[in-house]
Order: sequence, then C-alpha cells, then structure tokens
Amino acid sequence: MINRAIFKKIWPAILLALLAACGSAPPRQPAAIEQARKTEQAAYRAMRDGDLMRARELFRQSMLLQQSLDNLPASAMAAINLSLVYHKQGDDGAALSLLDHILSDTAPVYPAELRGTAAFRKAVILVDAGKAAEAEVALQQAAGECKQQCVYSAGMNNLHARLALGKGDYAAALVLAKSVMNSSTEKEELANAQRSAAIAETALGQHEAALTHYLAALELDKELGMSVRIVMDLQGVAWVMDKLGRKPEAEAYARRAAAVDEAAHLLPGRSVKSALH
Repeated sequence: MINRAIFKKIWPAILLALLAACGSAPPRQPAAIEQARKTEQAAYRAMRDGDLMRARELFRQSMLLQQSLDNLPASAMAAINLSLVYHKQGDDGAALSLLDHILSDTAPVYPAELRGTAAFRKAVILVDAGKAAEAEVALQQAAGECKQQCVYSAGMNNLHARLALGKGDYAAALVLAKSVMNSSTEKEELANAQRSAAIAETALGQHEAALTHYLAALELDKELGMSVRIVMDLQGVAWVMDKLGRKPEAEAYARRAAAVDEAAHLLPGRSVKSALH
C-alpha cells in the first residue's frame, strides 16, 4: 500500500500531469493524415460534380499535404489526379510537367503501378494533342511498367485504336476496339471502344454496324454523364444515318448534338474539352 504521506506529496504532480494530458492538442501527424484524407475525398467529389476549379485546388492541397508527410505514393496519385484536371481545363503544359516529374529518372522511386499510370495519362494527353509519335513512346513506357495484368490495359488498347484511326488503318483500329469490347467491363472504356469501332466501320462502309456502336456508346455516355462525348456520339449517329439515306432522323440527331453542345458550353465551371478519356 502507498504511504499516505508520500501520496500527498506526489498527488499534485500526478494531477497536473493528468490535466495537461487532457488539455493538450492531439498528435499532429494523425490530424494531418485525416486532413489529407478529407481533402482527397473532397477533390474527388468536386471532379465528379464537374467543379474543376475546386478539384484543382483540392488535389493540389492533397498533393502538398502528402508530400509534407513524406507519403510518396499518395502524393504521386494526387499529382496524377491534378494532371487530369489540368488536362480537362486545357492546360496540358502543367499536366505534363506533373507527370514528367513522376516519370523522371531523378525523381524519388515510385511504385511501378503509379509510374505506369502516369505514363498512360501522359499518352492520353499526347493523343488528344495529335502527337502520335510521342504518345506511342509513352504507351510503351506504360506497358513496360506493368509486371502482370495492367489495370489500364483497356485504356491502352483504346489509345492504340485511336492512333490507328489517325493513321487511316481502320481495320487495325476495329480489331483493337473489339478487343476492348470483348474483355473490359469499364463503362468509360467500353464507350470509347464502341465509338472507335463506329468511326472505323463508317470509314470501311459498314454503316449498319457503325450505327449500332454509336448508339451503344451514346447510352453508356449518357449513363456516365459525359456531355462532350454525348455530342460526339450524336454527331456520329447523324453522320451514319445520313449515309444510310435516313435524312430526317439524321437532321434530328444533329439538332440534338447542337443543343447538348450549346448547353455544355453555357454551364459555369464545366469542361468542354474534347477528350476521349
């Protein structure tokens, strides 16, 4: 049993320590980690809602917070997401700068999956910019970072299909697009594949098949809420119907495309950049 005299002497010190512990601030690192997590979630919500200005600022904050915690994978992922926002806003220079830092030989060692994702996102930007040769190099780098099954393999095949379309190799583009349709379950990539197939089939004179694929892409893009791609799909349907001699329907789809395009441009803070990814 503790001697009462000794206890009376040490009790004030014990009480002071308990009071200090109760009133002290929580450890900084867990609070910072929680802040980083909430910031990242808010950034994803903003991008989902089409608020690109807010998404850009939040992903930038998330990247800096993760850097301050020396969490390299998380900071790299935030940088990749930030590059996507920059690309949607048309600032490809800023987007490529972020991705090139991850891919640089002088950068910290990032996991192969993140480096591959960065290379894939770089390829998307370059394909959209019409820089086919540079895009192919980035795609090769993305494929090289895959150790087993690439999570972005469907996206890479879609990019290869777009590159084939750019070269006028419609047969190759159709094969690549169909490979995605047969293997992927991602709605976004399926829509991209359906659209690429339709473009190739239109060029090859396979108008009925092209119409089927454009309509399938349209339904998927409407589910995804992709205004820019809905415009592309409606325009494609109008073009094919005109080829099939269905003039009134072609004109109706062309009017729908124009209406969607006008509305998308009038929405504040929305991206209207014509990107397929």
